Amino acid sequence: MTQTIFGKILPFLKLESSQDALRNILVILLPSVFLFFFYDSHFAIAFAVGILLSALTDLPGNKRDKVKTSLFCIPIFFITAISISSALHAHSWIIIPLLGLFGFIYTLIALLGFRINVVGNLGLIVASFTIGLRPEDPWAFTIAVTAGAIFFFAVSLIQVYSFPFRSLRFAVAGGIQQMANLIRLKVDCYDEQVPLAQTYKNLSALHTKVSDQLEAVRSLLLRDKKLFSEDDQASKLWLAKLYQLIDLYELLMAVDNDYEQVREVLKGDETLAIVRRSLILLSEETAQLSLWKRSSDVCFPKRQELDGLLQQLESKKHEGNFEKQELIQSICKQLRQVSSILLQLEAKEVQSDQSWVESKNFKDFIAPKAGLGTIWNNLTFKSAIFSYAVRMAVLLMLGGLIGYYLPEFRYASWILLTIILVARPSYNNTQKRNYQRIIGSLIGIGLSFLILFLITDPISLLVIAIVCLYLFLLFNRPNYLVCVIFITITILLGQHMYEGKLVDILGSRVAFTLLGSIFAVLGCLAIPINHYRSIQQNTHSLVEHFRTYLQKIQEGYASQNLNYYDLRLMRKFTQASLAQSYDALEEFSKDPISGKYHKKDVVHLQTLAYRINALLVGLSIQMTKLGFQIHPKLMEERMNYVEGLIEETEEIAERLQSKKPLFIGGKTGKVWR
Repeated sequence: MTQTIFGKILPFLKLESSQDALRNILVILLPSVFLFFFYDSHFAIAFAVGILLSALTDLPGNKRDKVKTSLFCIPIFFITAISISSALHAHSWIIIPLLGLFGFIYTLIALLGFRINVVGNLGLIVASFTIGLRPEDPWAFTIAVTAGAIFFFAVSLIQVYSFPFRSLRFAVAGGIQQMANLIRLKVDCYDEQVPLAQTYKNLSALHTKVSDQLEAVRSLLLRDKKLFSEDDQASKLWLAKLYQLIDLYELLMAVDNDYEQVREVLKGDETLAIVRRSLILLSEETAQLSLWKRSSDVCFPKRQELDGLLQQLESKKHEGNFEKQELIQSICKQLRQVSSILLQLEAKEVQSDQSWVESKNFKDFIAPKAGLGTIWNNLTFKSAIFSYAVRMAVLLMLGGLIGYYLPEFRYASWILLTIILVARPSYNNTQKRNYQRIIGSLIGIGLSFLILFLITDPISLLVIAIVCLYLFLLFNRPNYLVCVIFITITILLGQHMYEGKLVDILGSRVAFTLLGSIFAVLGCLAIPINHYRSIQQNTHSLVEHFRTYLQKIQEGYASQNLNYYDLRLMRKFTQASLAQSYDALEEFSKDPISGKYHKKDVVHLQTLAYRINALLVGLSIQMTKLGFQIHPKLMEERMNYVEGLIEETEEIAERLQSKKPLFIGGKTGKVWR
C-alpha cells in the first residue's frame, strides 16, 4: 500500500511543474521575508504578490520564450497596478471603465499565443489583487509589484540560460508517457467486448493530448539555432529523438485495415489475445523508457516474453485464408517496428535516415507567429475570441460597479477574481470551473475555520499558510480544484493575520465567490460563442487537409518517388487540424442549448475523422517504411475507400453547420481490403 502511494507521488514530484513549484516558493519566501522584517511589511507583501503572479505566467519554454514572457508581463503588471491603485486612491469612478478596458484587451491578446494569453489573465488578477489590498500609496505599491516581477524573471532567465534543455527534457518525457498511454488504449481496438465507437472517442481525446505534447517538443527544439550547426551534437541527438517519437506516433496512429474488419477476420482464435498482450508489454516498456540512463542500466524484464509473443503471432500468418495472412503479417510488422523504435530511443547516437527534413525547412513545422494583423482581423463578433473579450469586459465592469457602491470595496475583489478564473469561452468549461471554484472554496473555508479554531499562534499559522501556498503552486497546473482549496486557506489565514476580521473575511469570500460564479454563467448565456461557425471553420479545414494528404500519397505512389518533406508536413498539418476539430466538436456537443440535439452526429463525425486519419497515416507508412509493395489495384481500392469516408465526413459536417440534427447511419458498408 505504502509503495503504491509512493510510486504515484514520486513521478508527480519529478514533473517540471512540481520542481517549478519548489523553486517558486523559495523565490517568493526568501526575499519577501527579508523585506518584511528588515524593510517594510506593506512593500514586502506587494513584492511577494508580484513574484507569485509572475511565477504563474512562467510556462515551460526556451530562452526566447522566457524573455518574451517577461517583456509582456512586466509592463502589463506595471500599467495595471498603477492605474487601478491610483483610481482607488482617488475614489474615482474611472476604475469601472478601466476594468472593462483591461478585461477586453488582456483577453484579446490571447490571439498572440497561449503564453501571452496566460500573461493577460494574470494581468487581470493583478487588478483584482490591487483592489483587495487597497494600497495607500499607489506608486510604492506599483514599484513593489513590478520589482517582484523583475526579480522573478531574473531568476527564471538565469535558470534557463544555465539549463537550456530543461523544458525540452521534460517535454520529451511527457511525450513518452503519453505514447505509453496511447499504446495501452490501443489494446481496446483488439478487444471484441469493447464497443469501437467508445474506443474511437477515447483515442481521439488522447490523440489531442499526444499531438499537443509533440507540438511542444517540436516548438522547443526546431526554434533552436544550434540545430543549424554541424558541430552541436547535443541538439542533433535531441532532433533524432524527436524524429523517433514522431515515427512512433505515426505507427501507433496508423492502421492498414479498419478495426471492424480486424475483429471480424481474426475472431475465433487466440490471435487477438496475443496482439492485446503484446501491446500491453510494449506500453509497459514505453513507460519505463528513460533517455538519461546509461545503456547498461536499461533493462526490460519482459522483452523475452514480448519476443516470444511476436514469434507466436508470426507463426499464425500461415494459417487461414489470404486475407487473414496478410492482416497478421501487417500487424506483426507494425508491432516489431514499434519495438525497434523503443530500442532506438535509448540509443545515445544520432541515427539519421533519408526521411529527415532539411534544416532550412524546419520553420515550416513551427506554428506561425501571430501579430497585430491577427488581432485586427478578429475585431468582429464573427470571432469567438472577440465575443469572449466583450463578455469579460462587461462582466468585470458589472462586478466592479457592484463593488464600487459597497462600504468595503476591497471585498469585491472576490467577485472579480472569480469571474477571471471561472468565466471561459464555452458554457461547459465555465460550469466545470464554477463547480471546482465553489467546492474548493467551501472546503478551503471549512479547513481554514478549523485551523483558526484549533491554532492561535501566529508563527504556526504562518507556517501553515506557507505550506498551503506551496501546495497551491504544486497543484496549480495539474488540478484546479485542489489548488483552489489551498490558495483559499493561504489567503484566509494571511488576511486573518493581517486584518483579524475573520467573520467579515469568511462572509465576503462565500457571498462574493457565489456572485462571481453566477455572473460567469449569465455571461455565457447573454454573450454566447457561435459554435456553428467554429465547427464550419474547423471541419472545412480538416476535410481540405484530408484531401490534400490523400493527394500527396497518390502522387508519391504514382511517381514511385517519395517527397518525405511533403508527407511529413501534411501529416503534421492534418494532425493539428484533427485536434482542433475534435476540441470544437466536443465543446459544441456540451452546449446546453444546441449541443444536446447533435450528440450522435458529433460522435459519428469524430469517429470518422479518427478513422480517416489513421488510414491515411497507414497508407503513408506503407510507402515510407515498407516501400511500394502494395499492388496498384489494391492501392486504388484503399484510396477510394478513404475518399468515400471523407465525403461522408463532409456531409455530416454540412448537416451540423445547417443546424439540422439528424444522425445518419453512414456509408461505411464498403469493405477495406
